[in-house]
Amino acid sequence: MGIKLEWEVESEQTQLRATEDPDARQRRRKNGRRFLLLLIGILTVLAGLAAVIKWRLDQVDHQYRQDLIDTVEIEVAALRLGDFAAFMAIQRSASEAFMLEQSRRFSEYQDFKRSHRLALTGDVQNVTIDNLRGRVVLQETIDGVPYQVVWFYWYYEDDGPNNQSGWRHVPDDLTFWGDEAEVTAGPVRVTYRKLDERLAEALAPRLQDWWARGCALLGCSLPPDELRVEIVAERPSTVEWADYDPWTLRVTSPLVGRARADVAIPADLGQAIADQVADRLVRHAAGEINPPIYSDAAWLHDDLSRWLAQALLTGDTPTQPPGFIESLIAQFGTGVPAQVARALQTDATLDGTLTAITGVPFALISLDQLNMLDWQGFFQWRLALETRLLAQADTGGAFLALYDLEDALTSQQAQLRIEDAAYAARPVPAVGVVAIAREANGQTYAYVETAHTQNDVPISETVIWRLAGNTWKRIN
Repeated sequence: MGIKLEWEVESEQTQLRATEDPDARQRRRKNGRRFLLLLIGILTVLAGLAAVIKWRLDQVDHQYRQDLIDTVEIEVAALRLGDFAAFMAIQRSASEAFMLEQSRRFSEYQDFKRSHRLALTGDVQNVTIDNLRGRVVLQETIDGVPYQVVWFYWYYEDDGPNNQSGWRHVPDDLTFWGDEAEVTAGPVRVTYRKLDERLAEALAPRLQDWWARGCALLGCSLPPDELRVEIVAERPSTVEWADYDPWTLRVTSPLVGRARADVAIPADLGQAIADQVADRLVRHAAGEINPPIYSDAAWLHDDLSRWLAQALLTGDTPTQPPGFIESLIAQFGTGVPAQVARALQTDATLDGTLTAITGVPFALISLDQLNMLDWQGFFQWRLALETRLLAQADTGGAFLALYDLEDALTSQQAQLRIEDAAYAARPVPAVGVVAIAREANGQTYAYVETAHTQNDVPISETVIWRLAGNTWKRIN
């Protein structure tokens, strides 16, 4: 055994390479090419089969889709022609309630047609198919305004001479509303499903503005929590705060019914959401108080919420008649809402709130200033409150607290009204003109003109309240 020099190793390797049979090398290369061609051929066949399968599936999907569109067109044509039998032939369900509802819907469409209010164009906006389920978004025009409705279908196989295969209109499947998604804008997070994408994307930035602007108007000492909104496909329709989270607002999709197609957020839905947001922000600014329904604080909270909702919706261009808060702002400036919110933190009375704003006790505010305030909403609330309290059990004390019990005759009359079923059942009078007067002895009174109808007879009455203690007390 010895050490091989580098030139000797290279010489041996050259000899080994030189000894490979050229025919064997050629066969090896030829076999490799054959294997490669075979692999390419197999892959080409598989790709072709996959393409054929996809083409066939697409063709089937297209046919299912076209069949569904054709079914919708037949259904719309039946509505347009007033063919009840043809319309009902497309409806199918084991639920008698659904079939009755579709019969009622047919009559509703015919009423629209007779009054020339409806244009049934059969314009299909969207078609979604999931296995045997189908969903169609259809546009229709009522009174010149475009609306969208969502109809649901099921593909039935042929199961007898009277039930041929095909798509049939079935009860609403509110679980078939598209994939869930989320959109955020600052402290606002909106979750929704695909059908409500347009609404969610419009709602998030608007709520971001309302959340910030509302708290600025109310002078919030602390910023509110994140606002979470869930757009849900549920019945009955609602816009309300969730039981499980005081900062989550649940909003029913407008497409559960008939939804405006020309606006992302219908006006009535925008108003309902603004009302809830305003109420929530007022509660936050007021320290999360929950005043009794018969207290001045409850009414001040509601009127401040009403004002804030309008401010959020319309800014400096109000679209509704002014109320108490607006009349306070007109006299005492734009800081009034924040002052009222702060007063609410201490279970506010009218006296305490007005004193905080004016620096003068309620009883010493000038008559001119008192008469410039809009009291109509307050006294309308008081009259409605009487009826509400009388309809509830164990509220006699709260009812009596609305009256001036220092006067013996008033106290007796209030006691009698608690037992008077006819008084409790009468319609709530409508408040008209309110006039504030002050007598020589310093007593301040509110004279309120009211009207209501009883047994088809119009009745006018002047109801009088006296400023007693820290609020108005009824004396007749």
